[in-house]
Amino acid sequence: MAASASARRAIPYPKTYGNVAYDPAYAPGGLEREEDQPRIRTRERHAARERARVRAAGYVAPTAVIGFVLVAVMAVLLLSGYAQVAQVSDQIVHLRGEGETLSEENAKLRTEYELCFDLKTVEEQVAASGLMVQPQPGQIVTLNLSEPDSAKFYADVDQGEDLWGEVGQTVDNLVEFFQ
Repeated sequence: MAASASARRAIPYPKTYGNVAYDPAYAPGGLEREEDQPRIRTRERHAARERARVRAAGYVAPTAVIGFVLVAVMAVLLLSGYAQVAQVSDQIVHLRGEGETLSEENAKLRTEYELCFDLKTVEEQVAASGLMVQPQPGQIVTLNLSEPDSAKFYADVDQGEDLWGEVGQTVDNLVEFFQ
């Protein structure tokens, strides 16, 4: 055994450059060592895969459930609001069309109404029946409007009675309003 150990150590170097010694493994055509050989790993094959670990069912917080329920309720309310807006806008379009039709019909009926009553014909009929007579000269009153307008009201009613009447009427109006 000692001989084999010394034989391994006595490896001749192919070249030396002065006092520099080279490792025999790096020398061209040098000895290859087992360490320099690539190691080949054999694949280990497993007969069966490990099963995935299943986590136990967790506890659901009641606030999370309440939150999801509230979000669902709000979504339903939002959709119903959109449906109501669409329905109201449809009614508005329908009523606008109906309003235009009614205004045209109103204009036609007014013109027919105005054409039905001819004032000359009405005057002749009323004058012929004796319900309308021409004014007599004593019935004609002439107003002089050269002065500015003014009005005066004279009442024979006592002011105290008038005040109590107004207060009573105001109280009656308030009672009637709140009924």
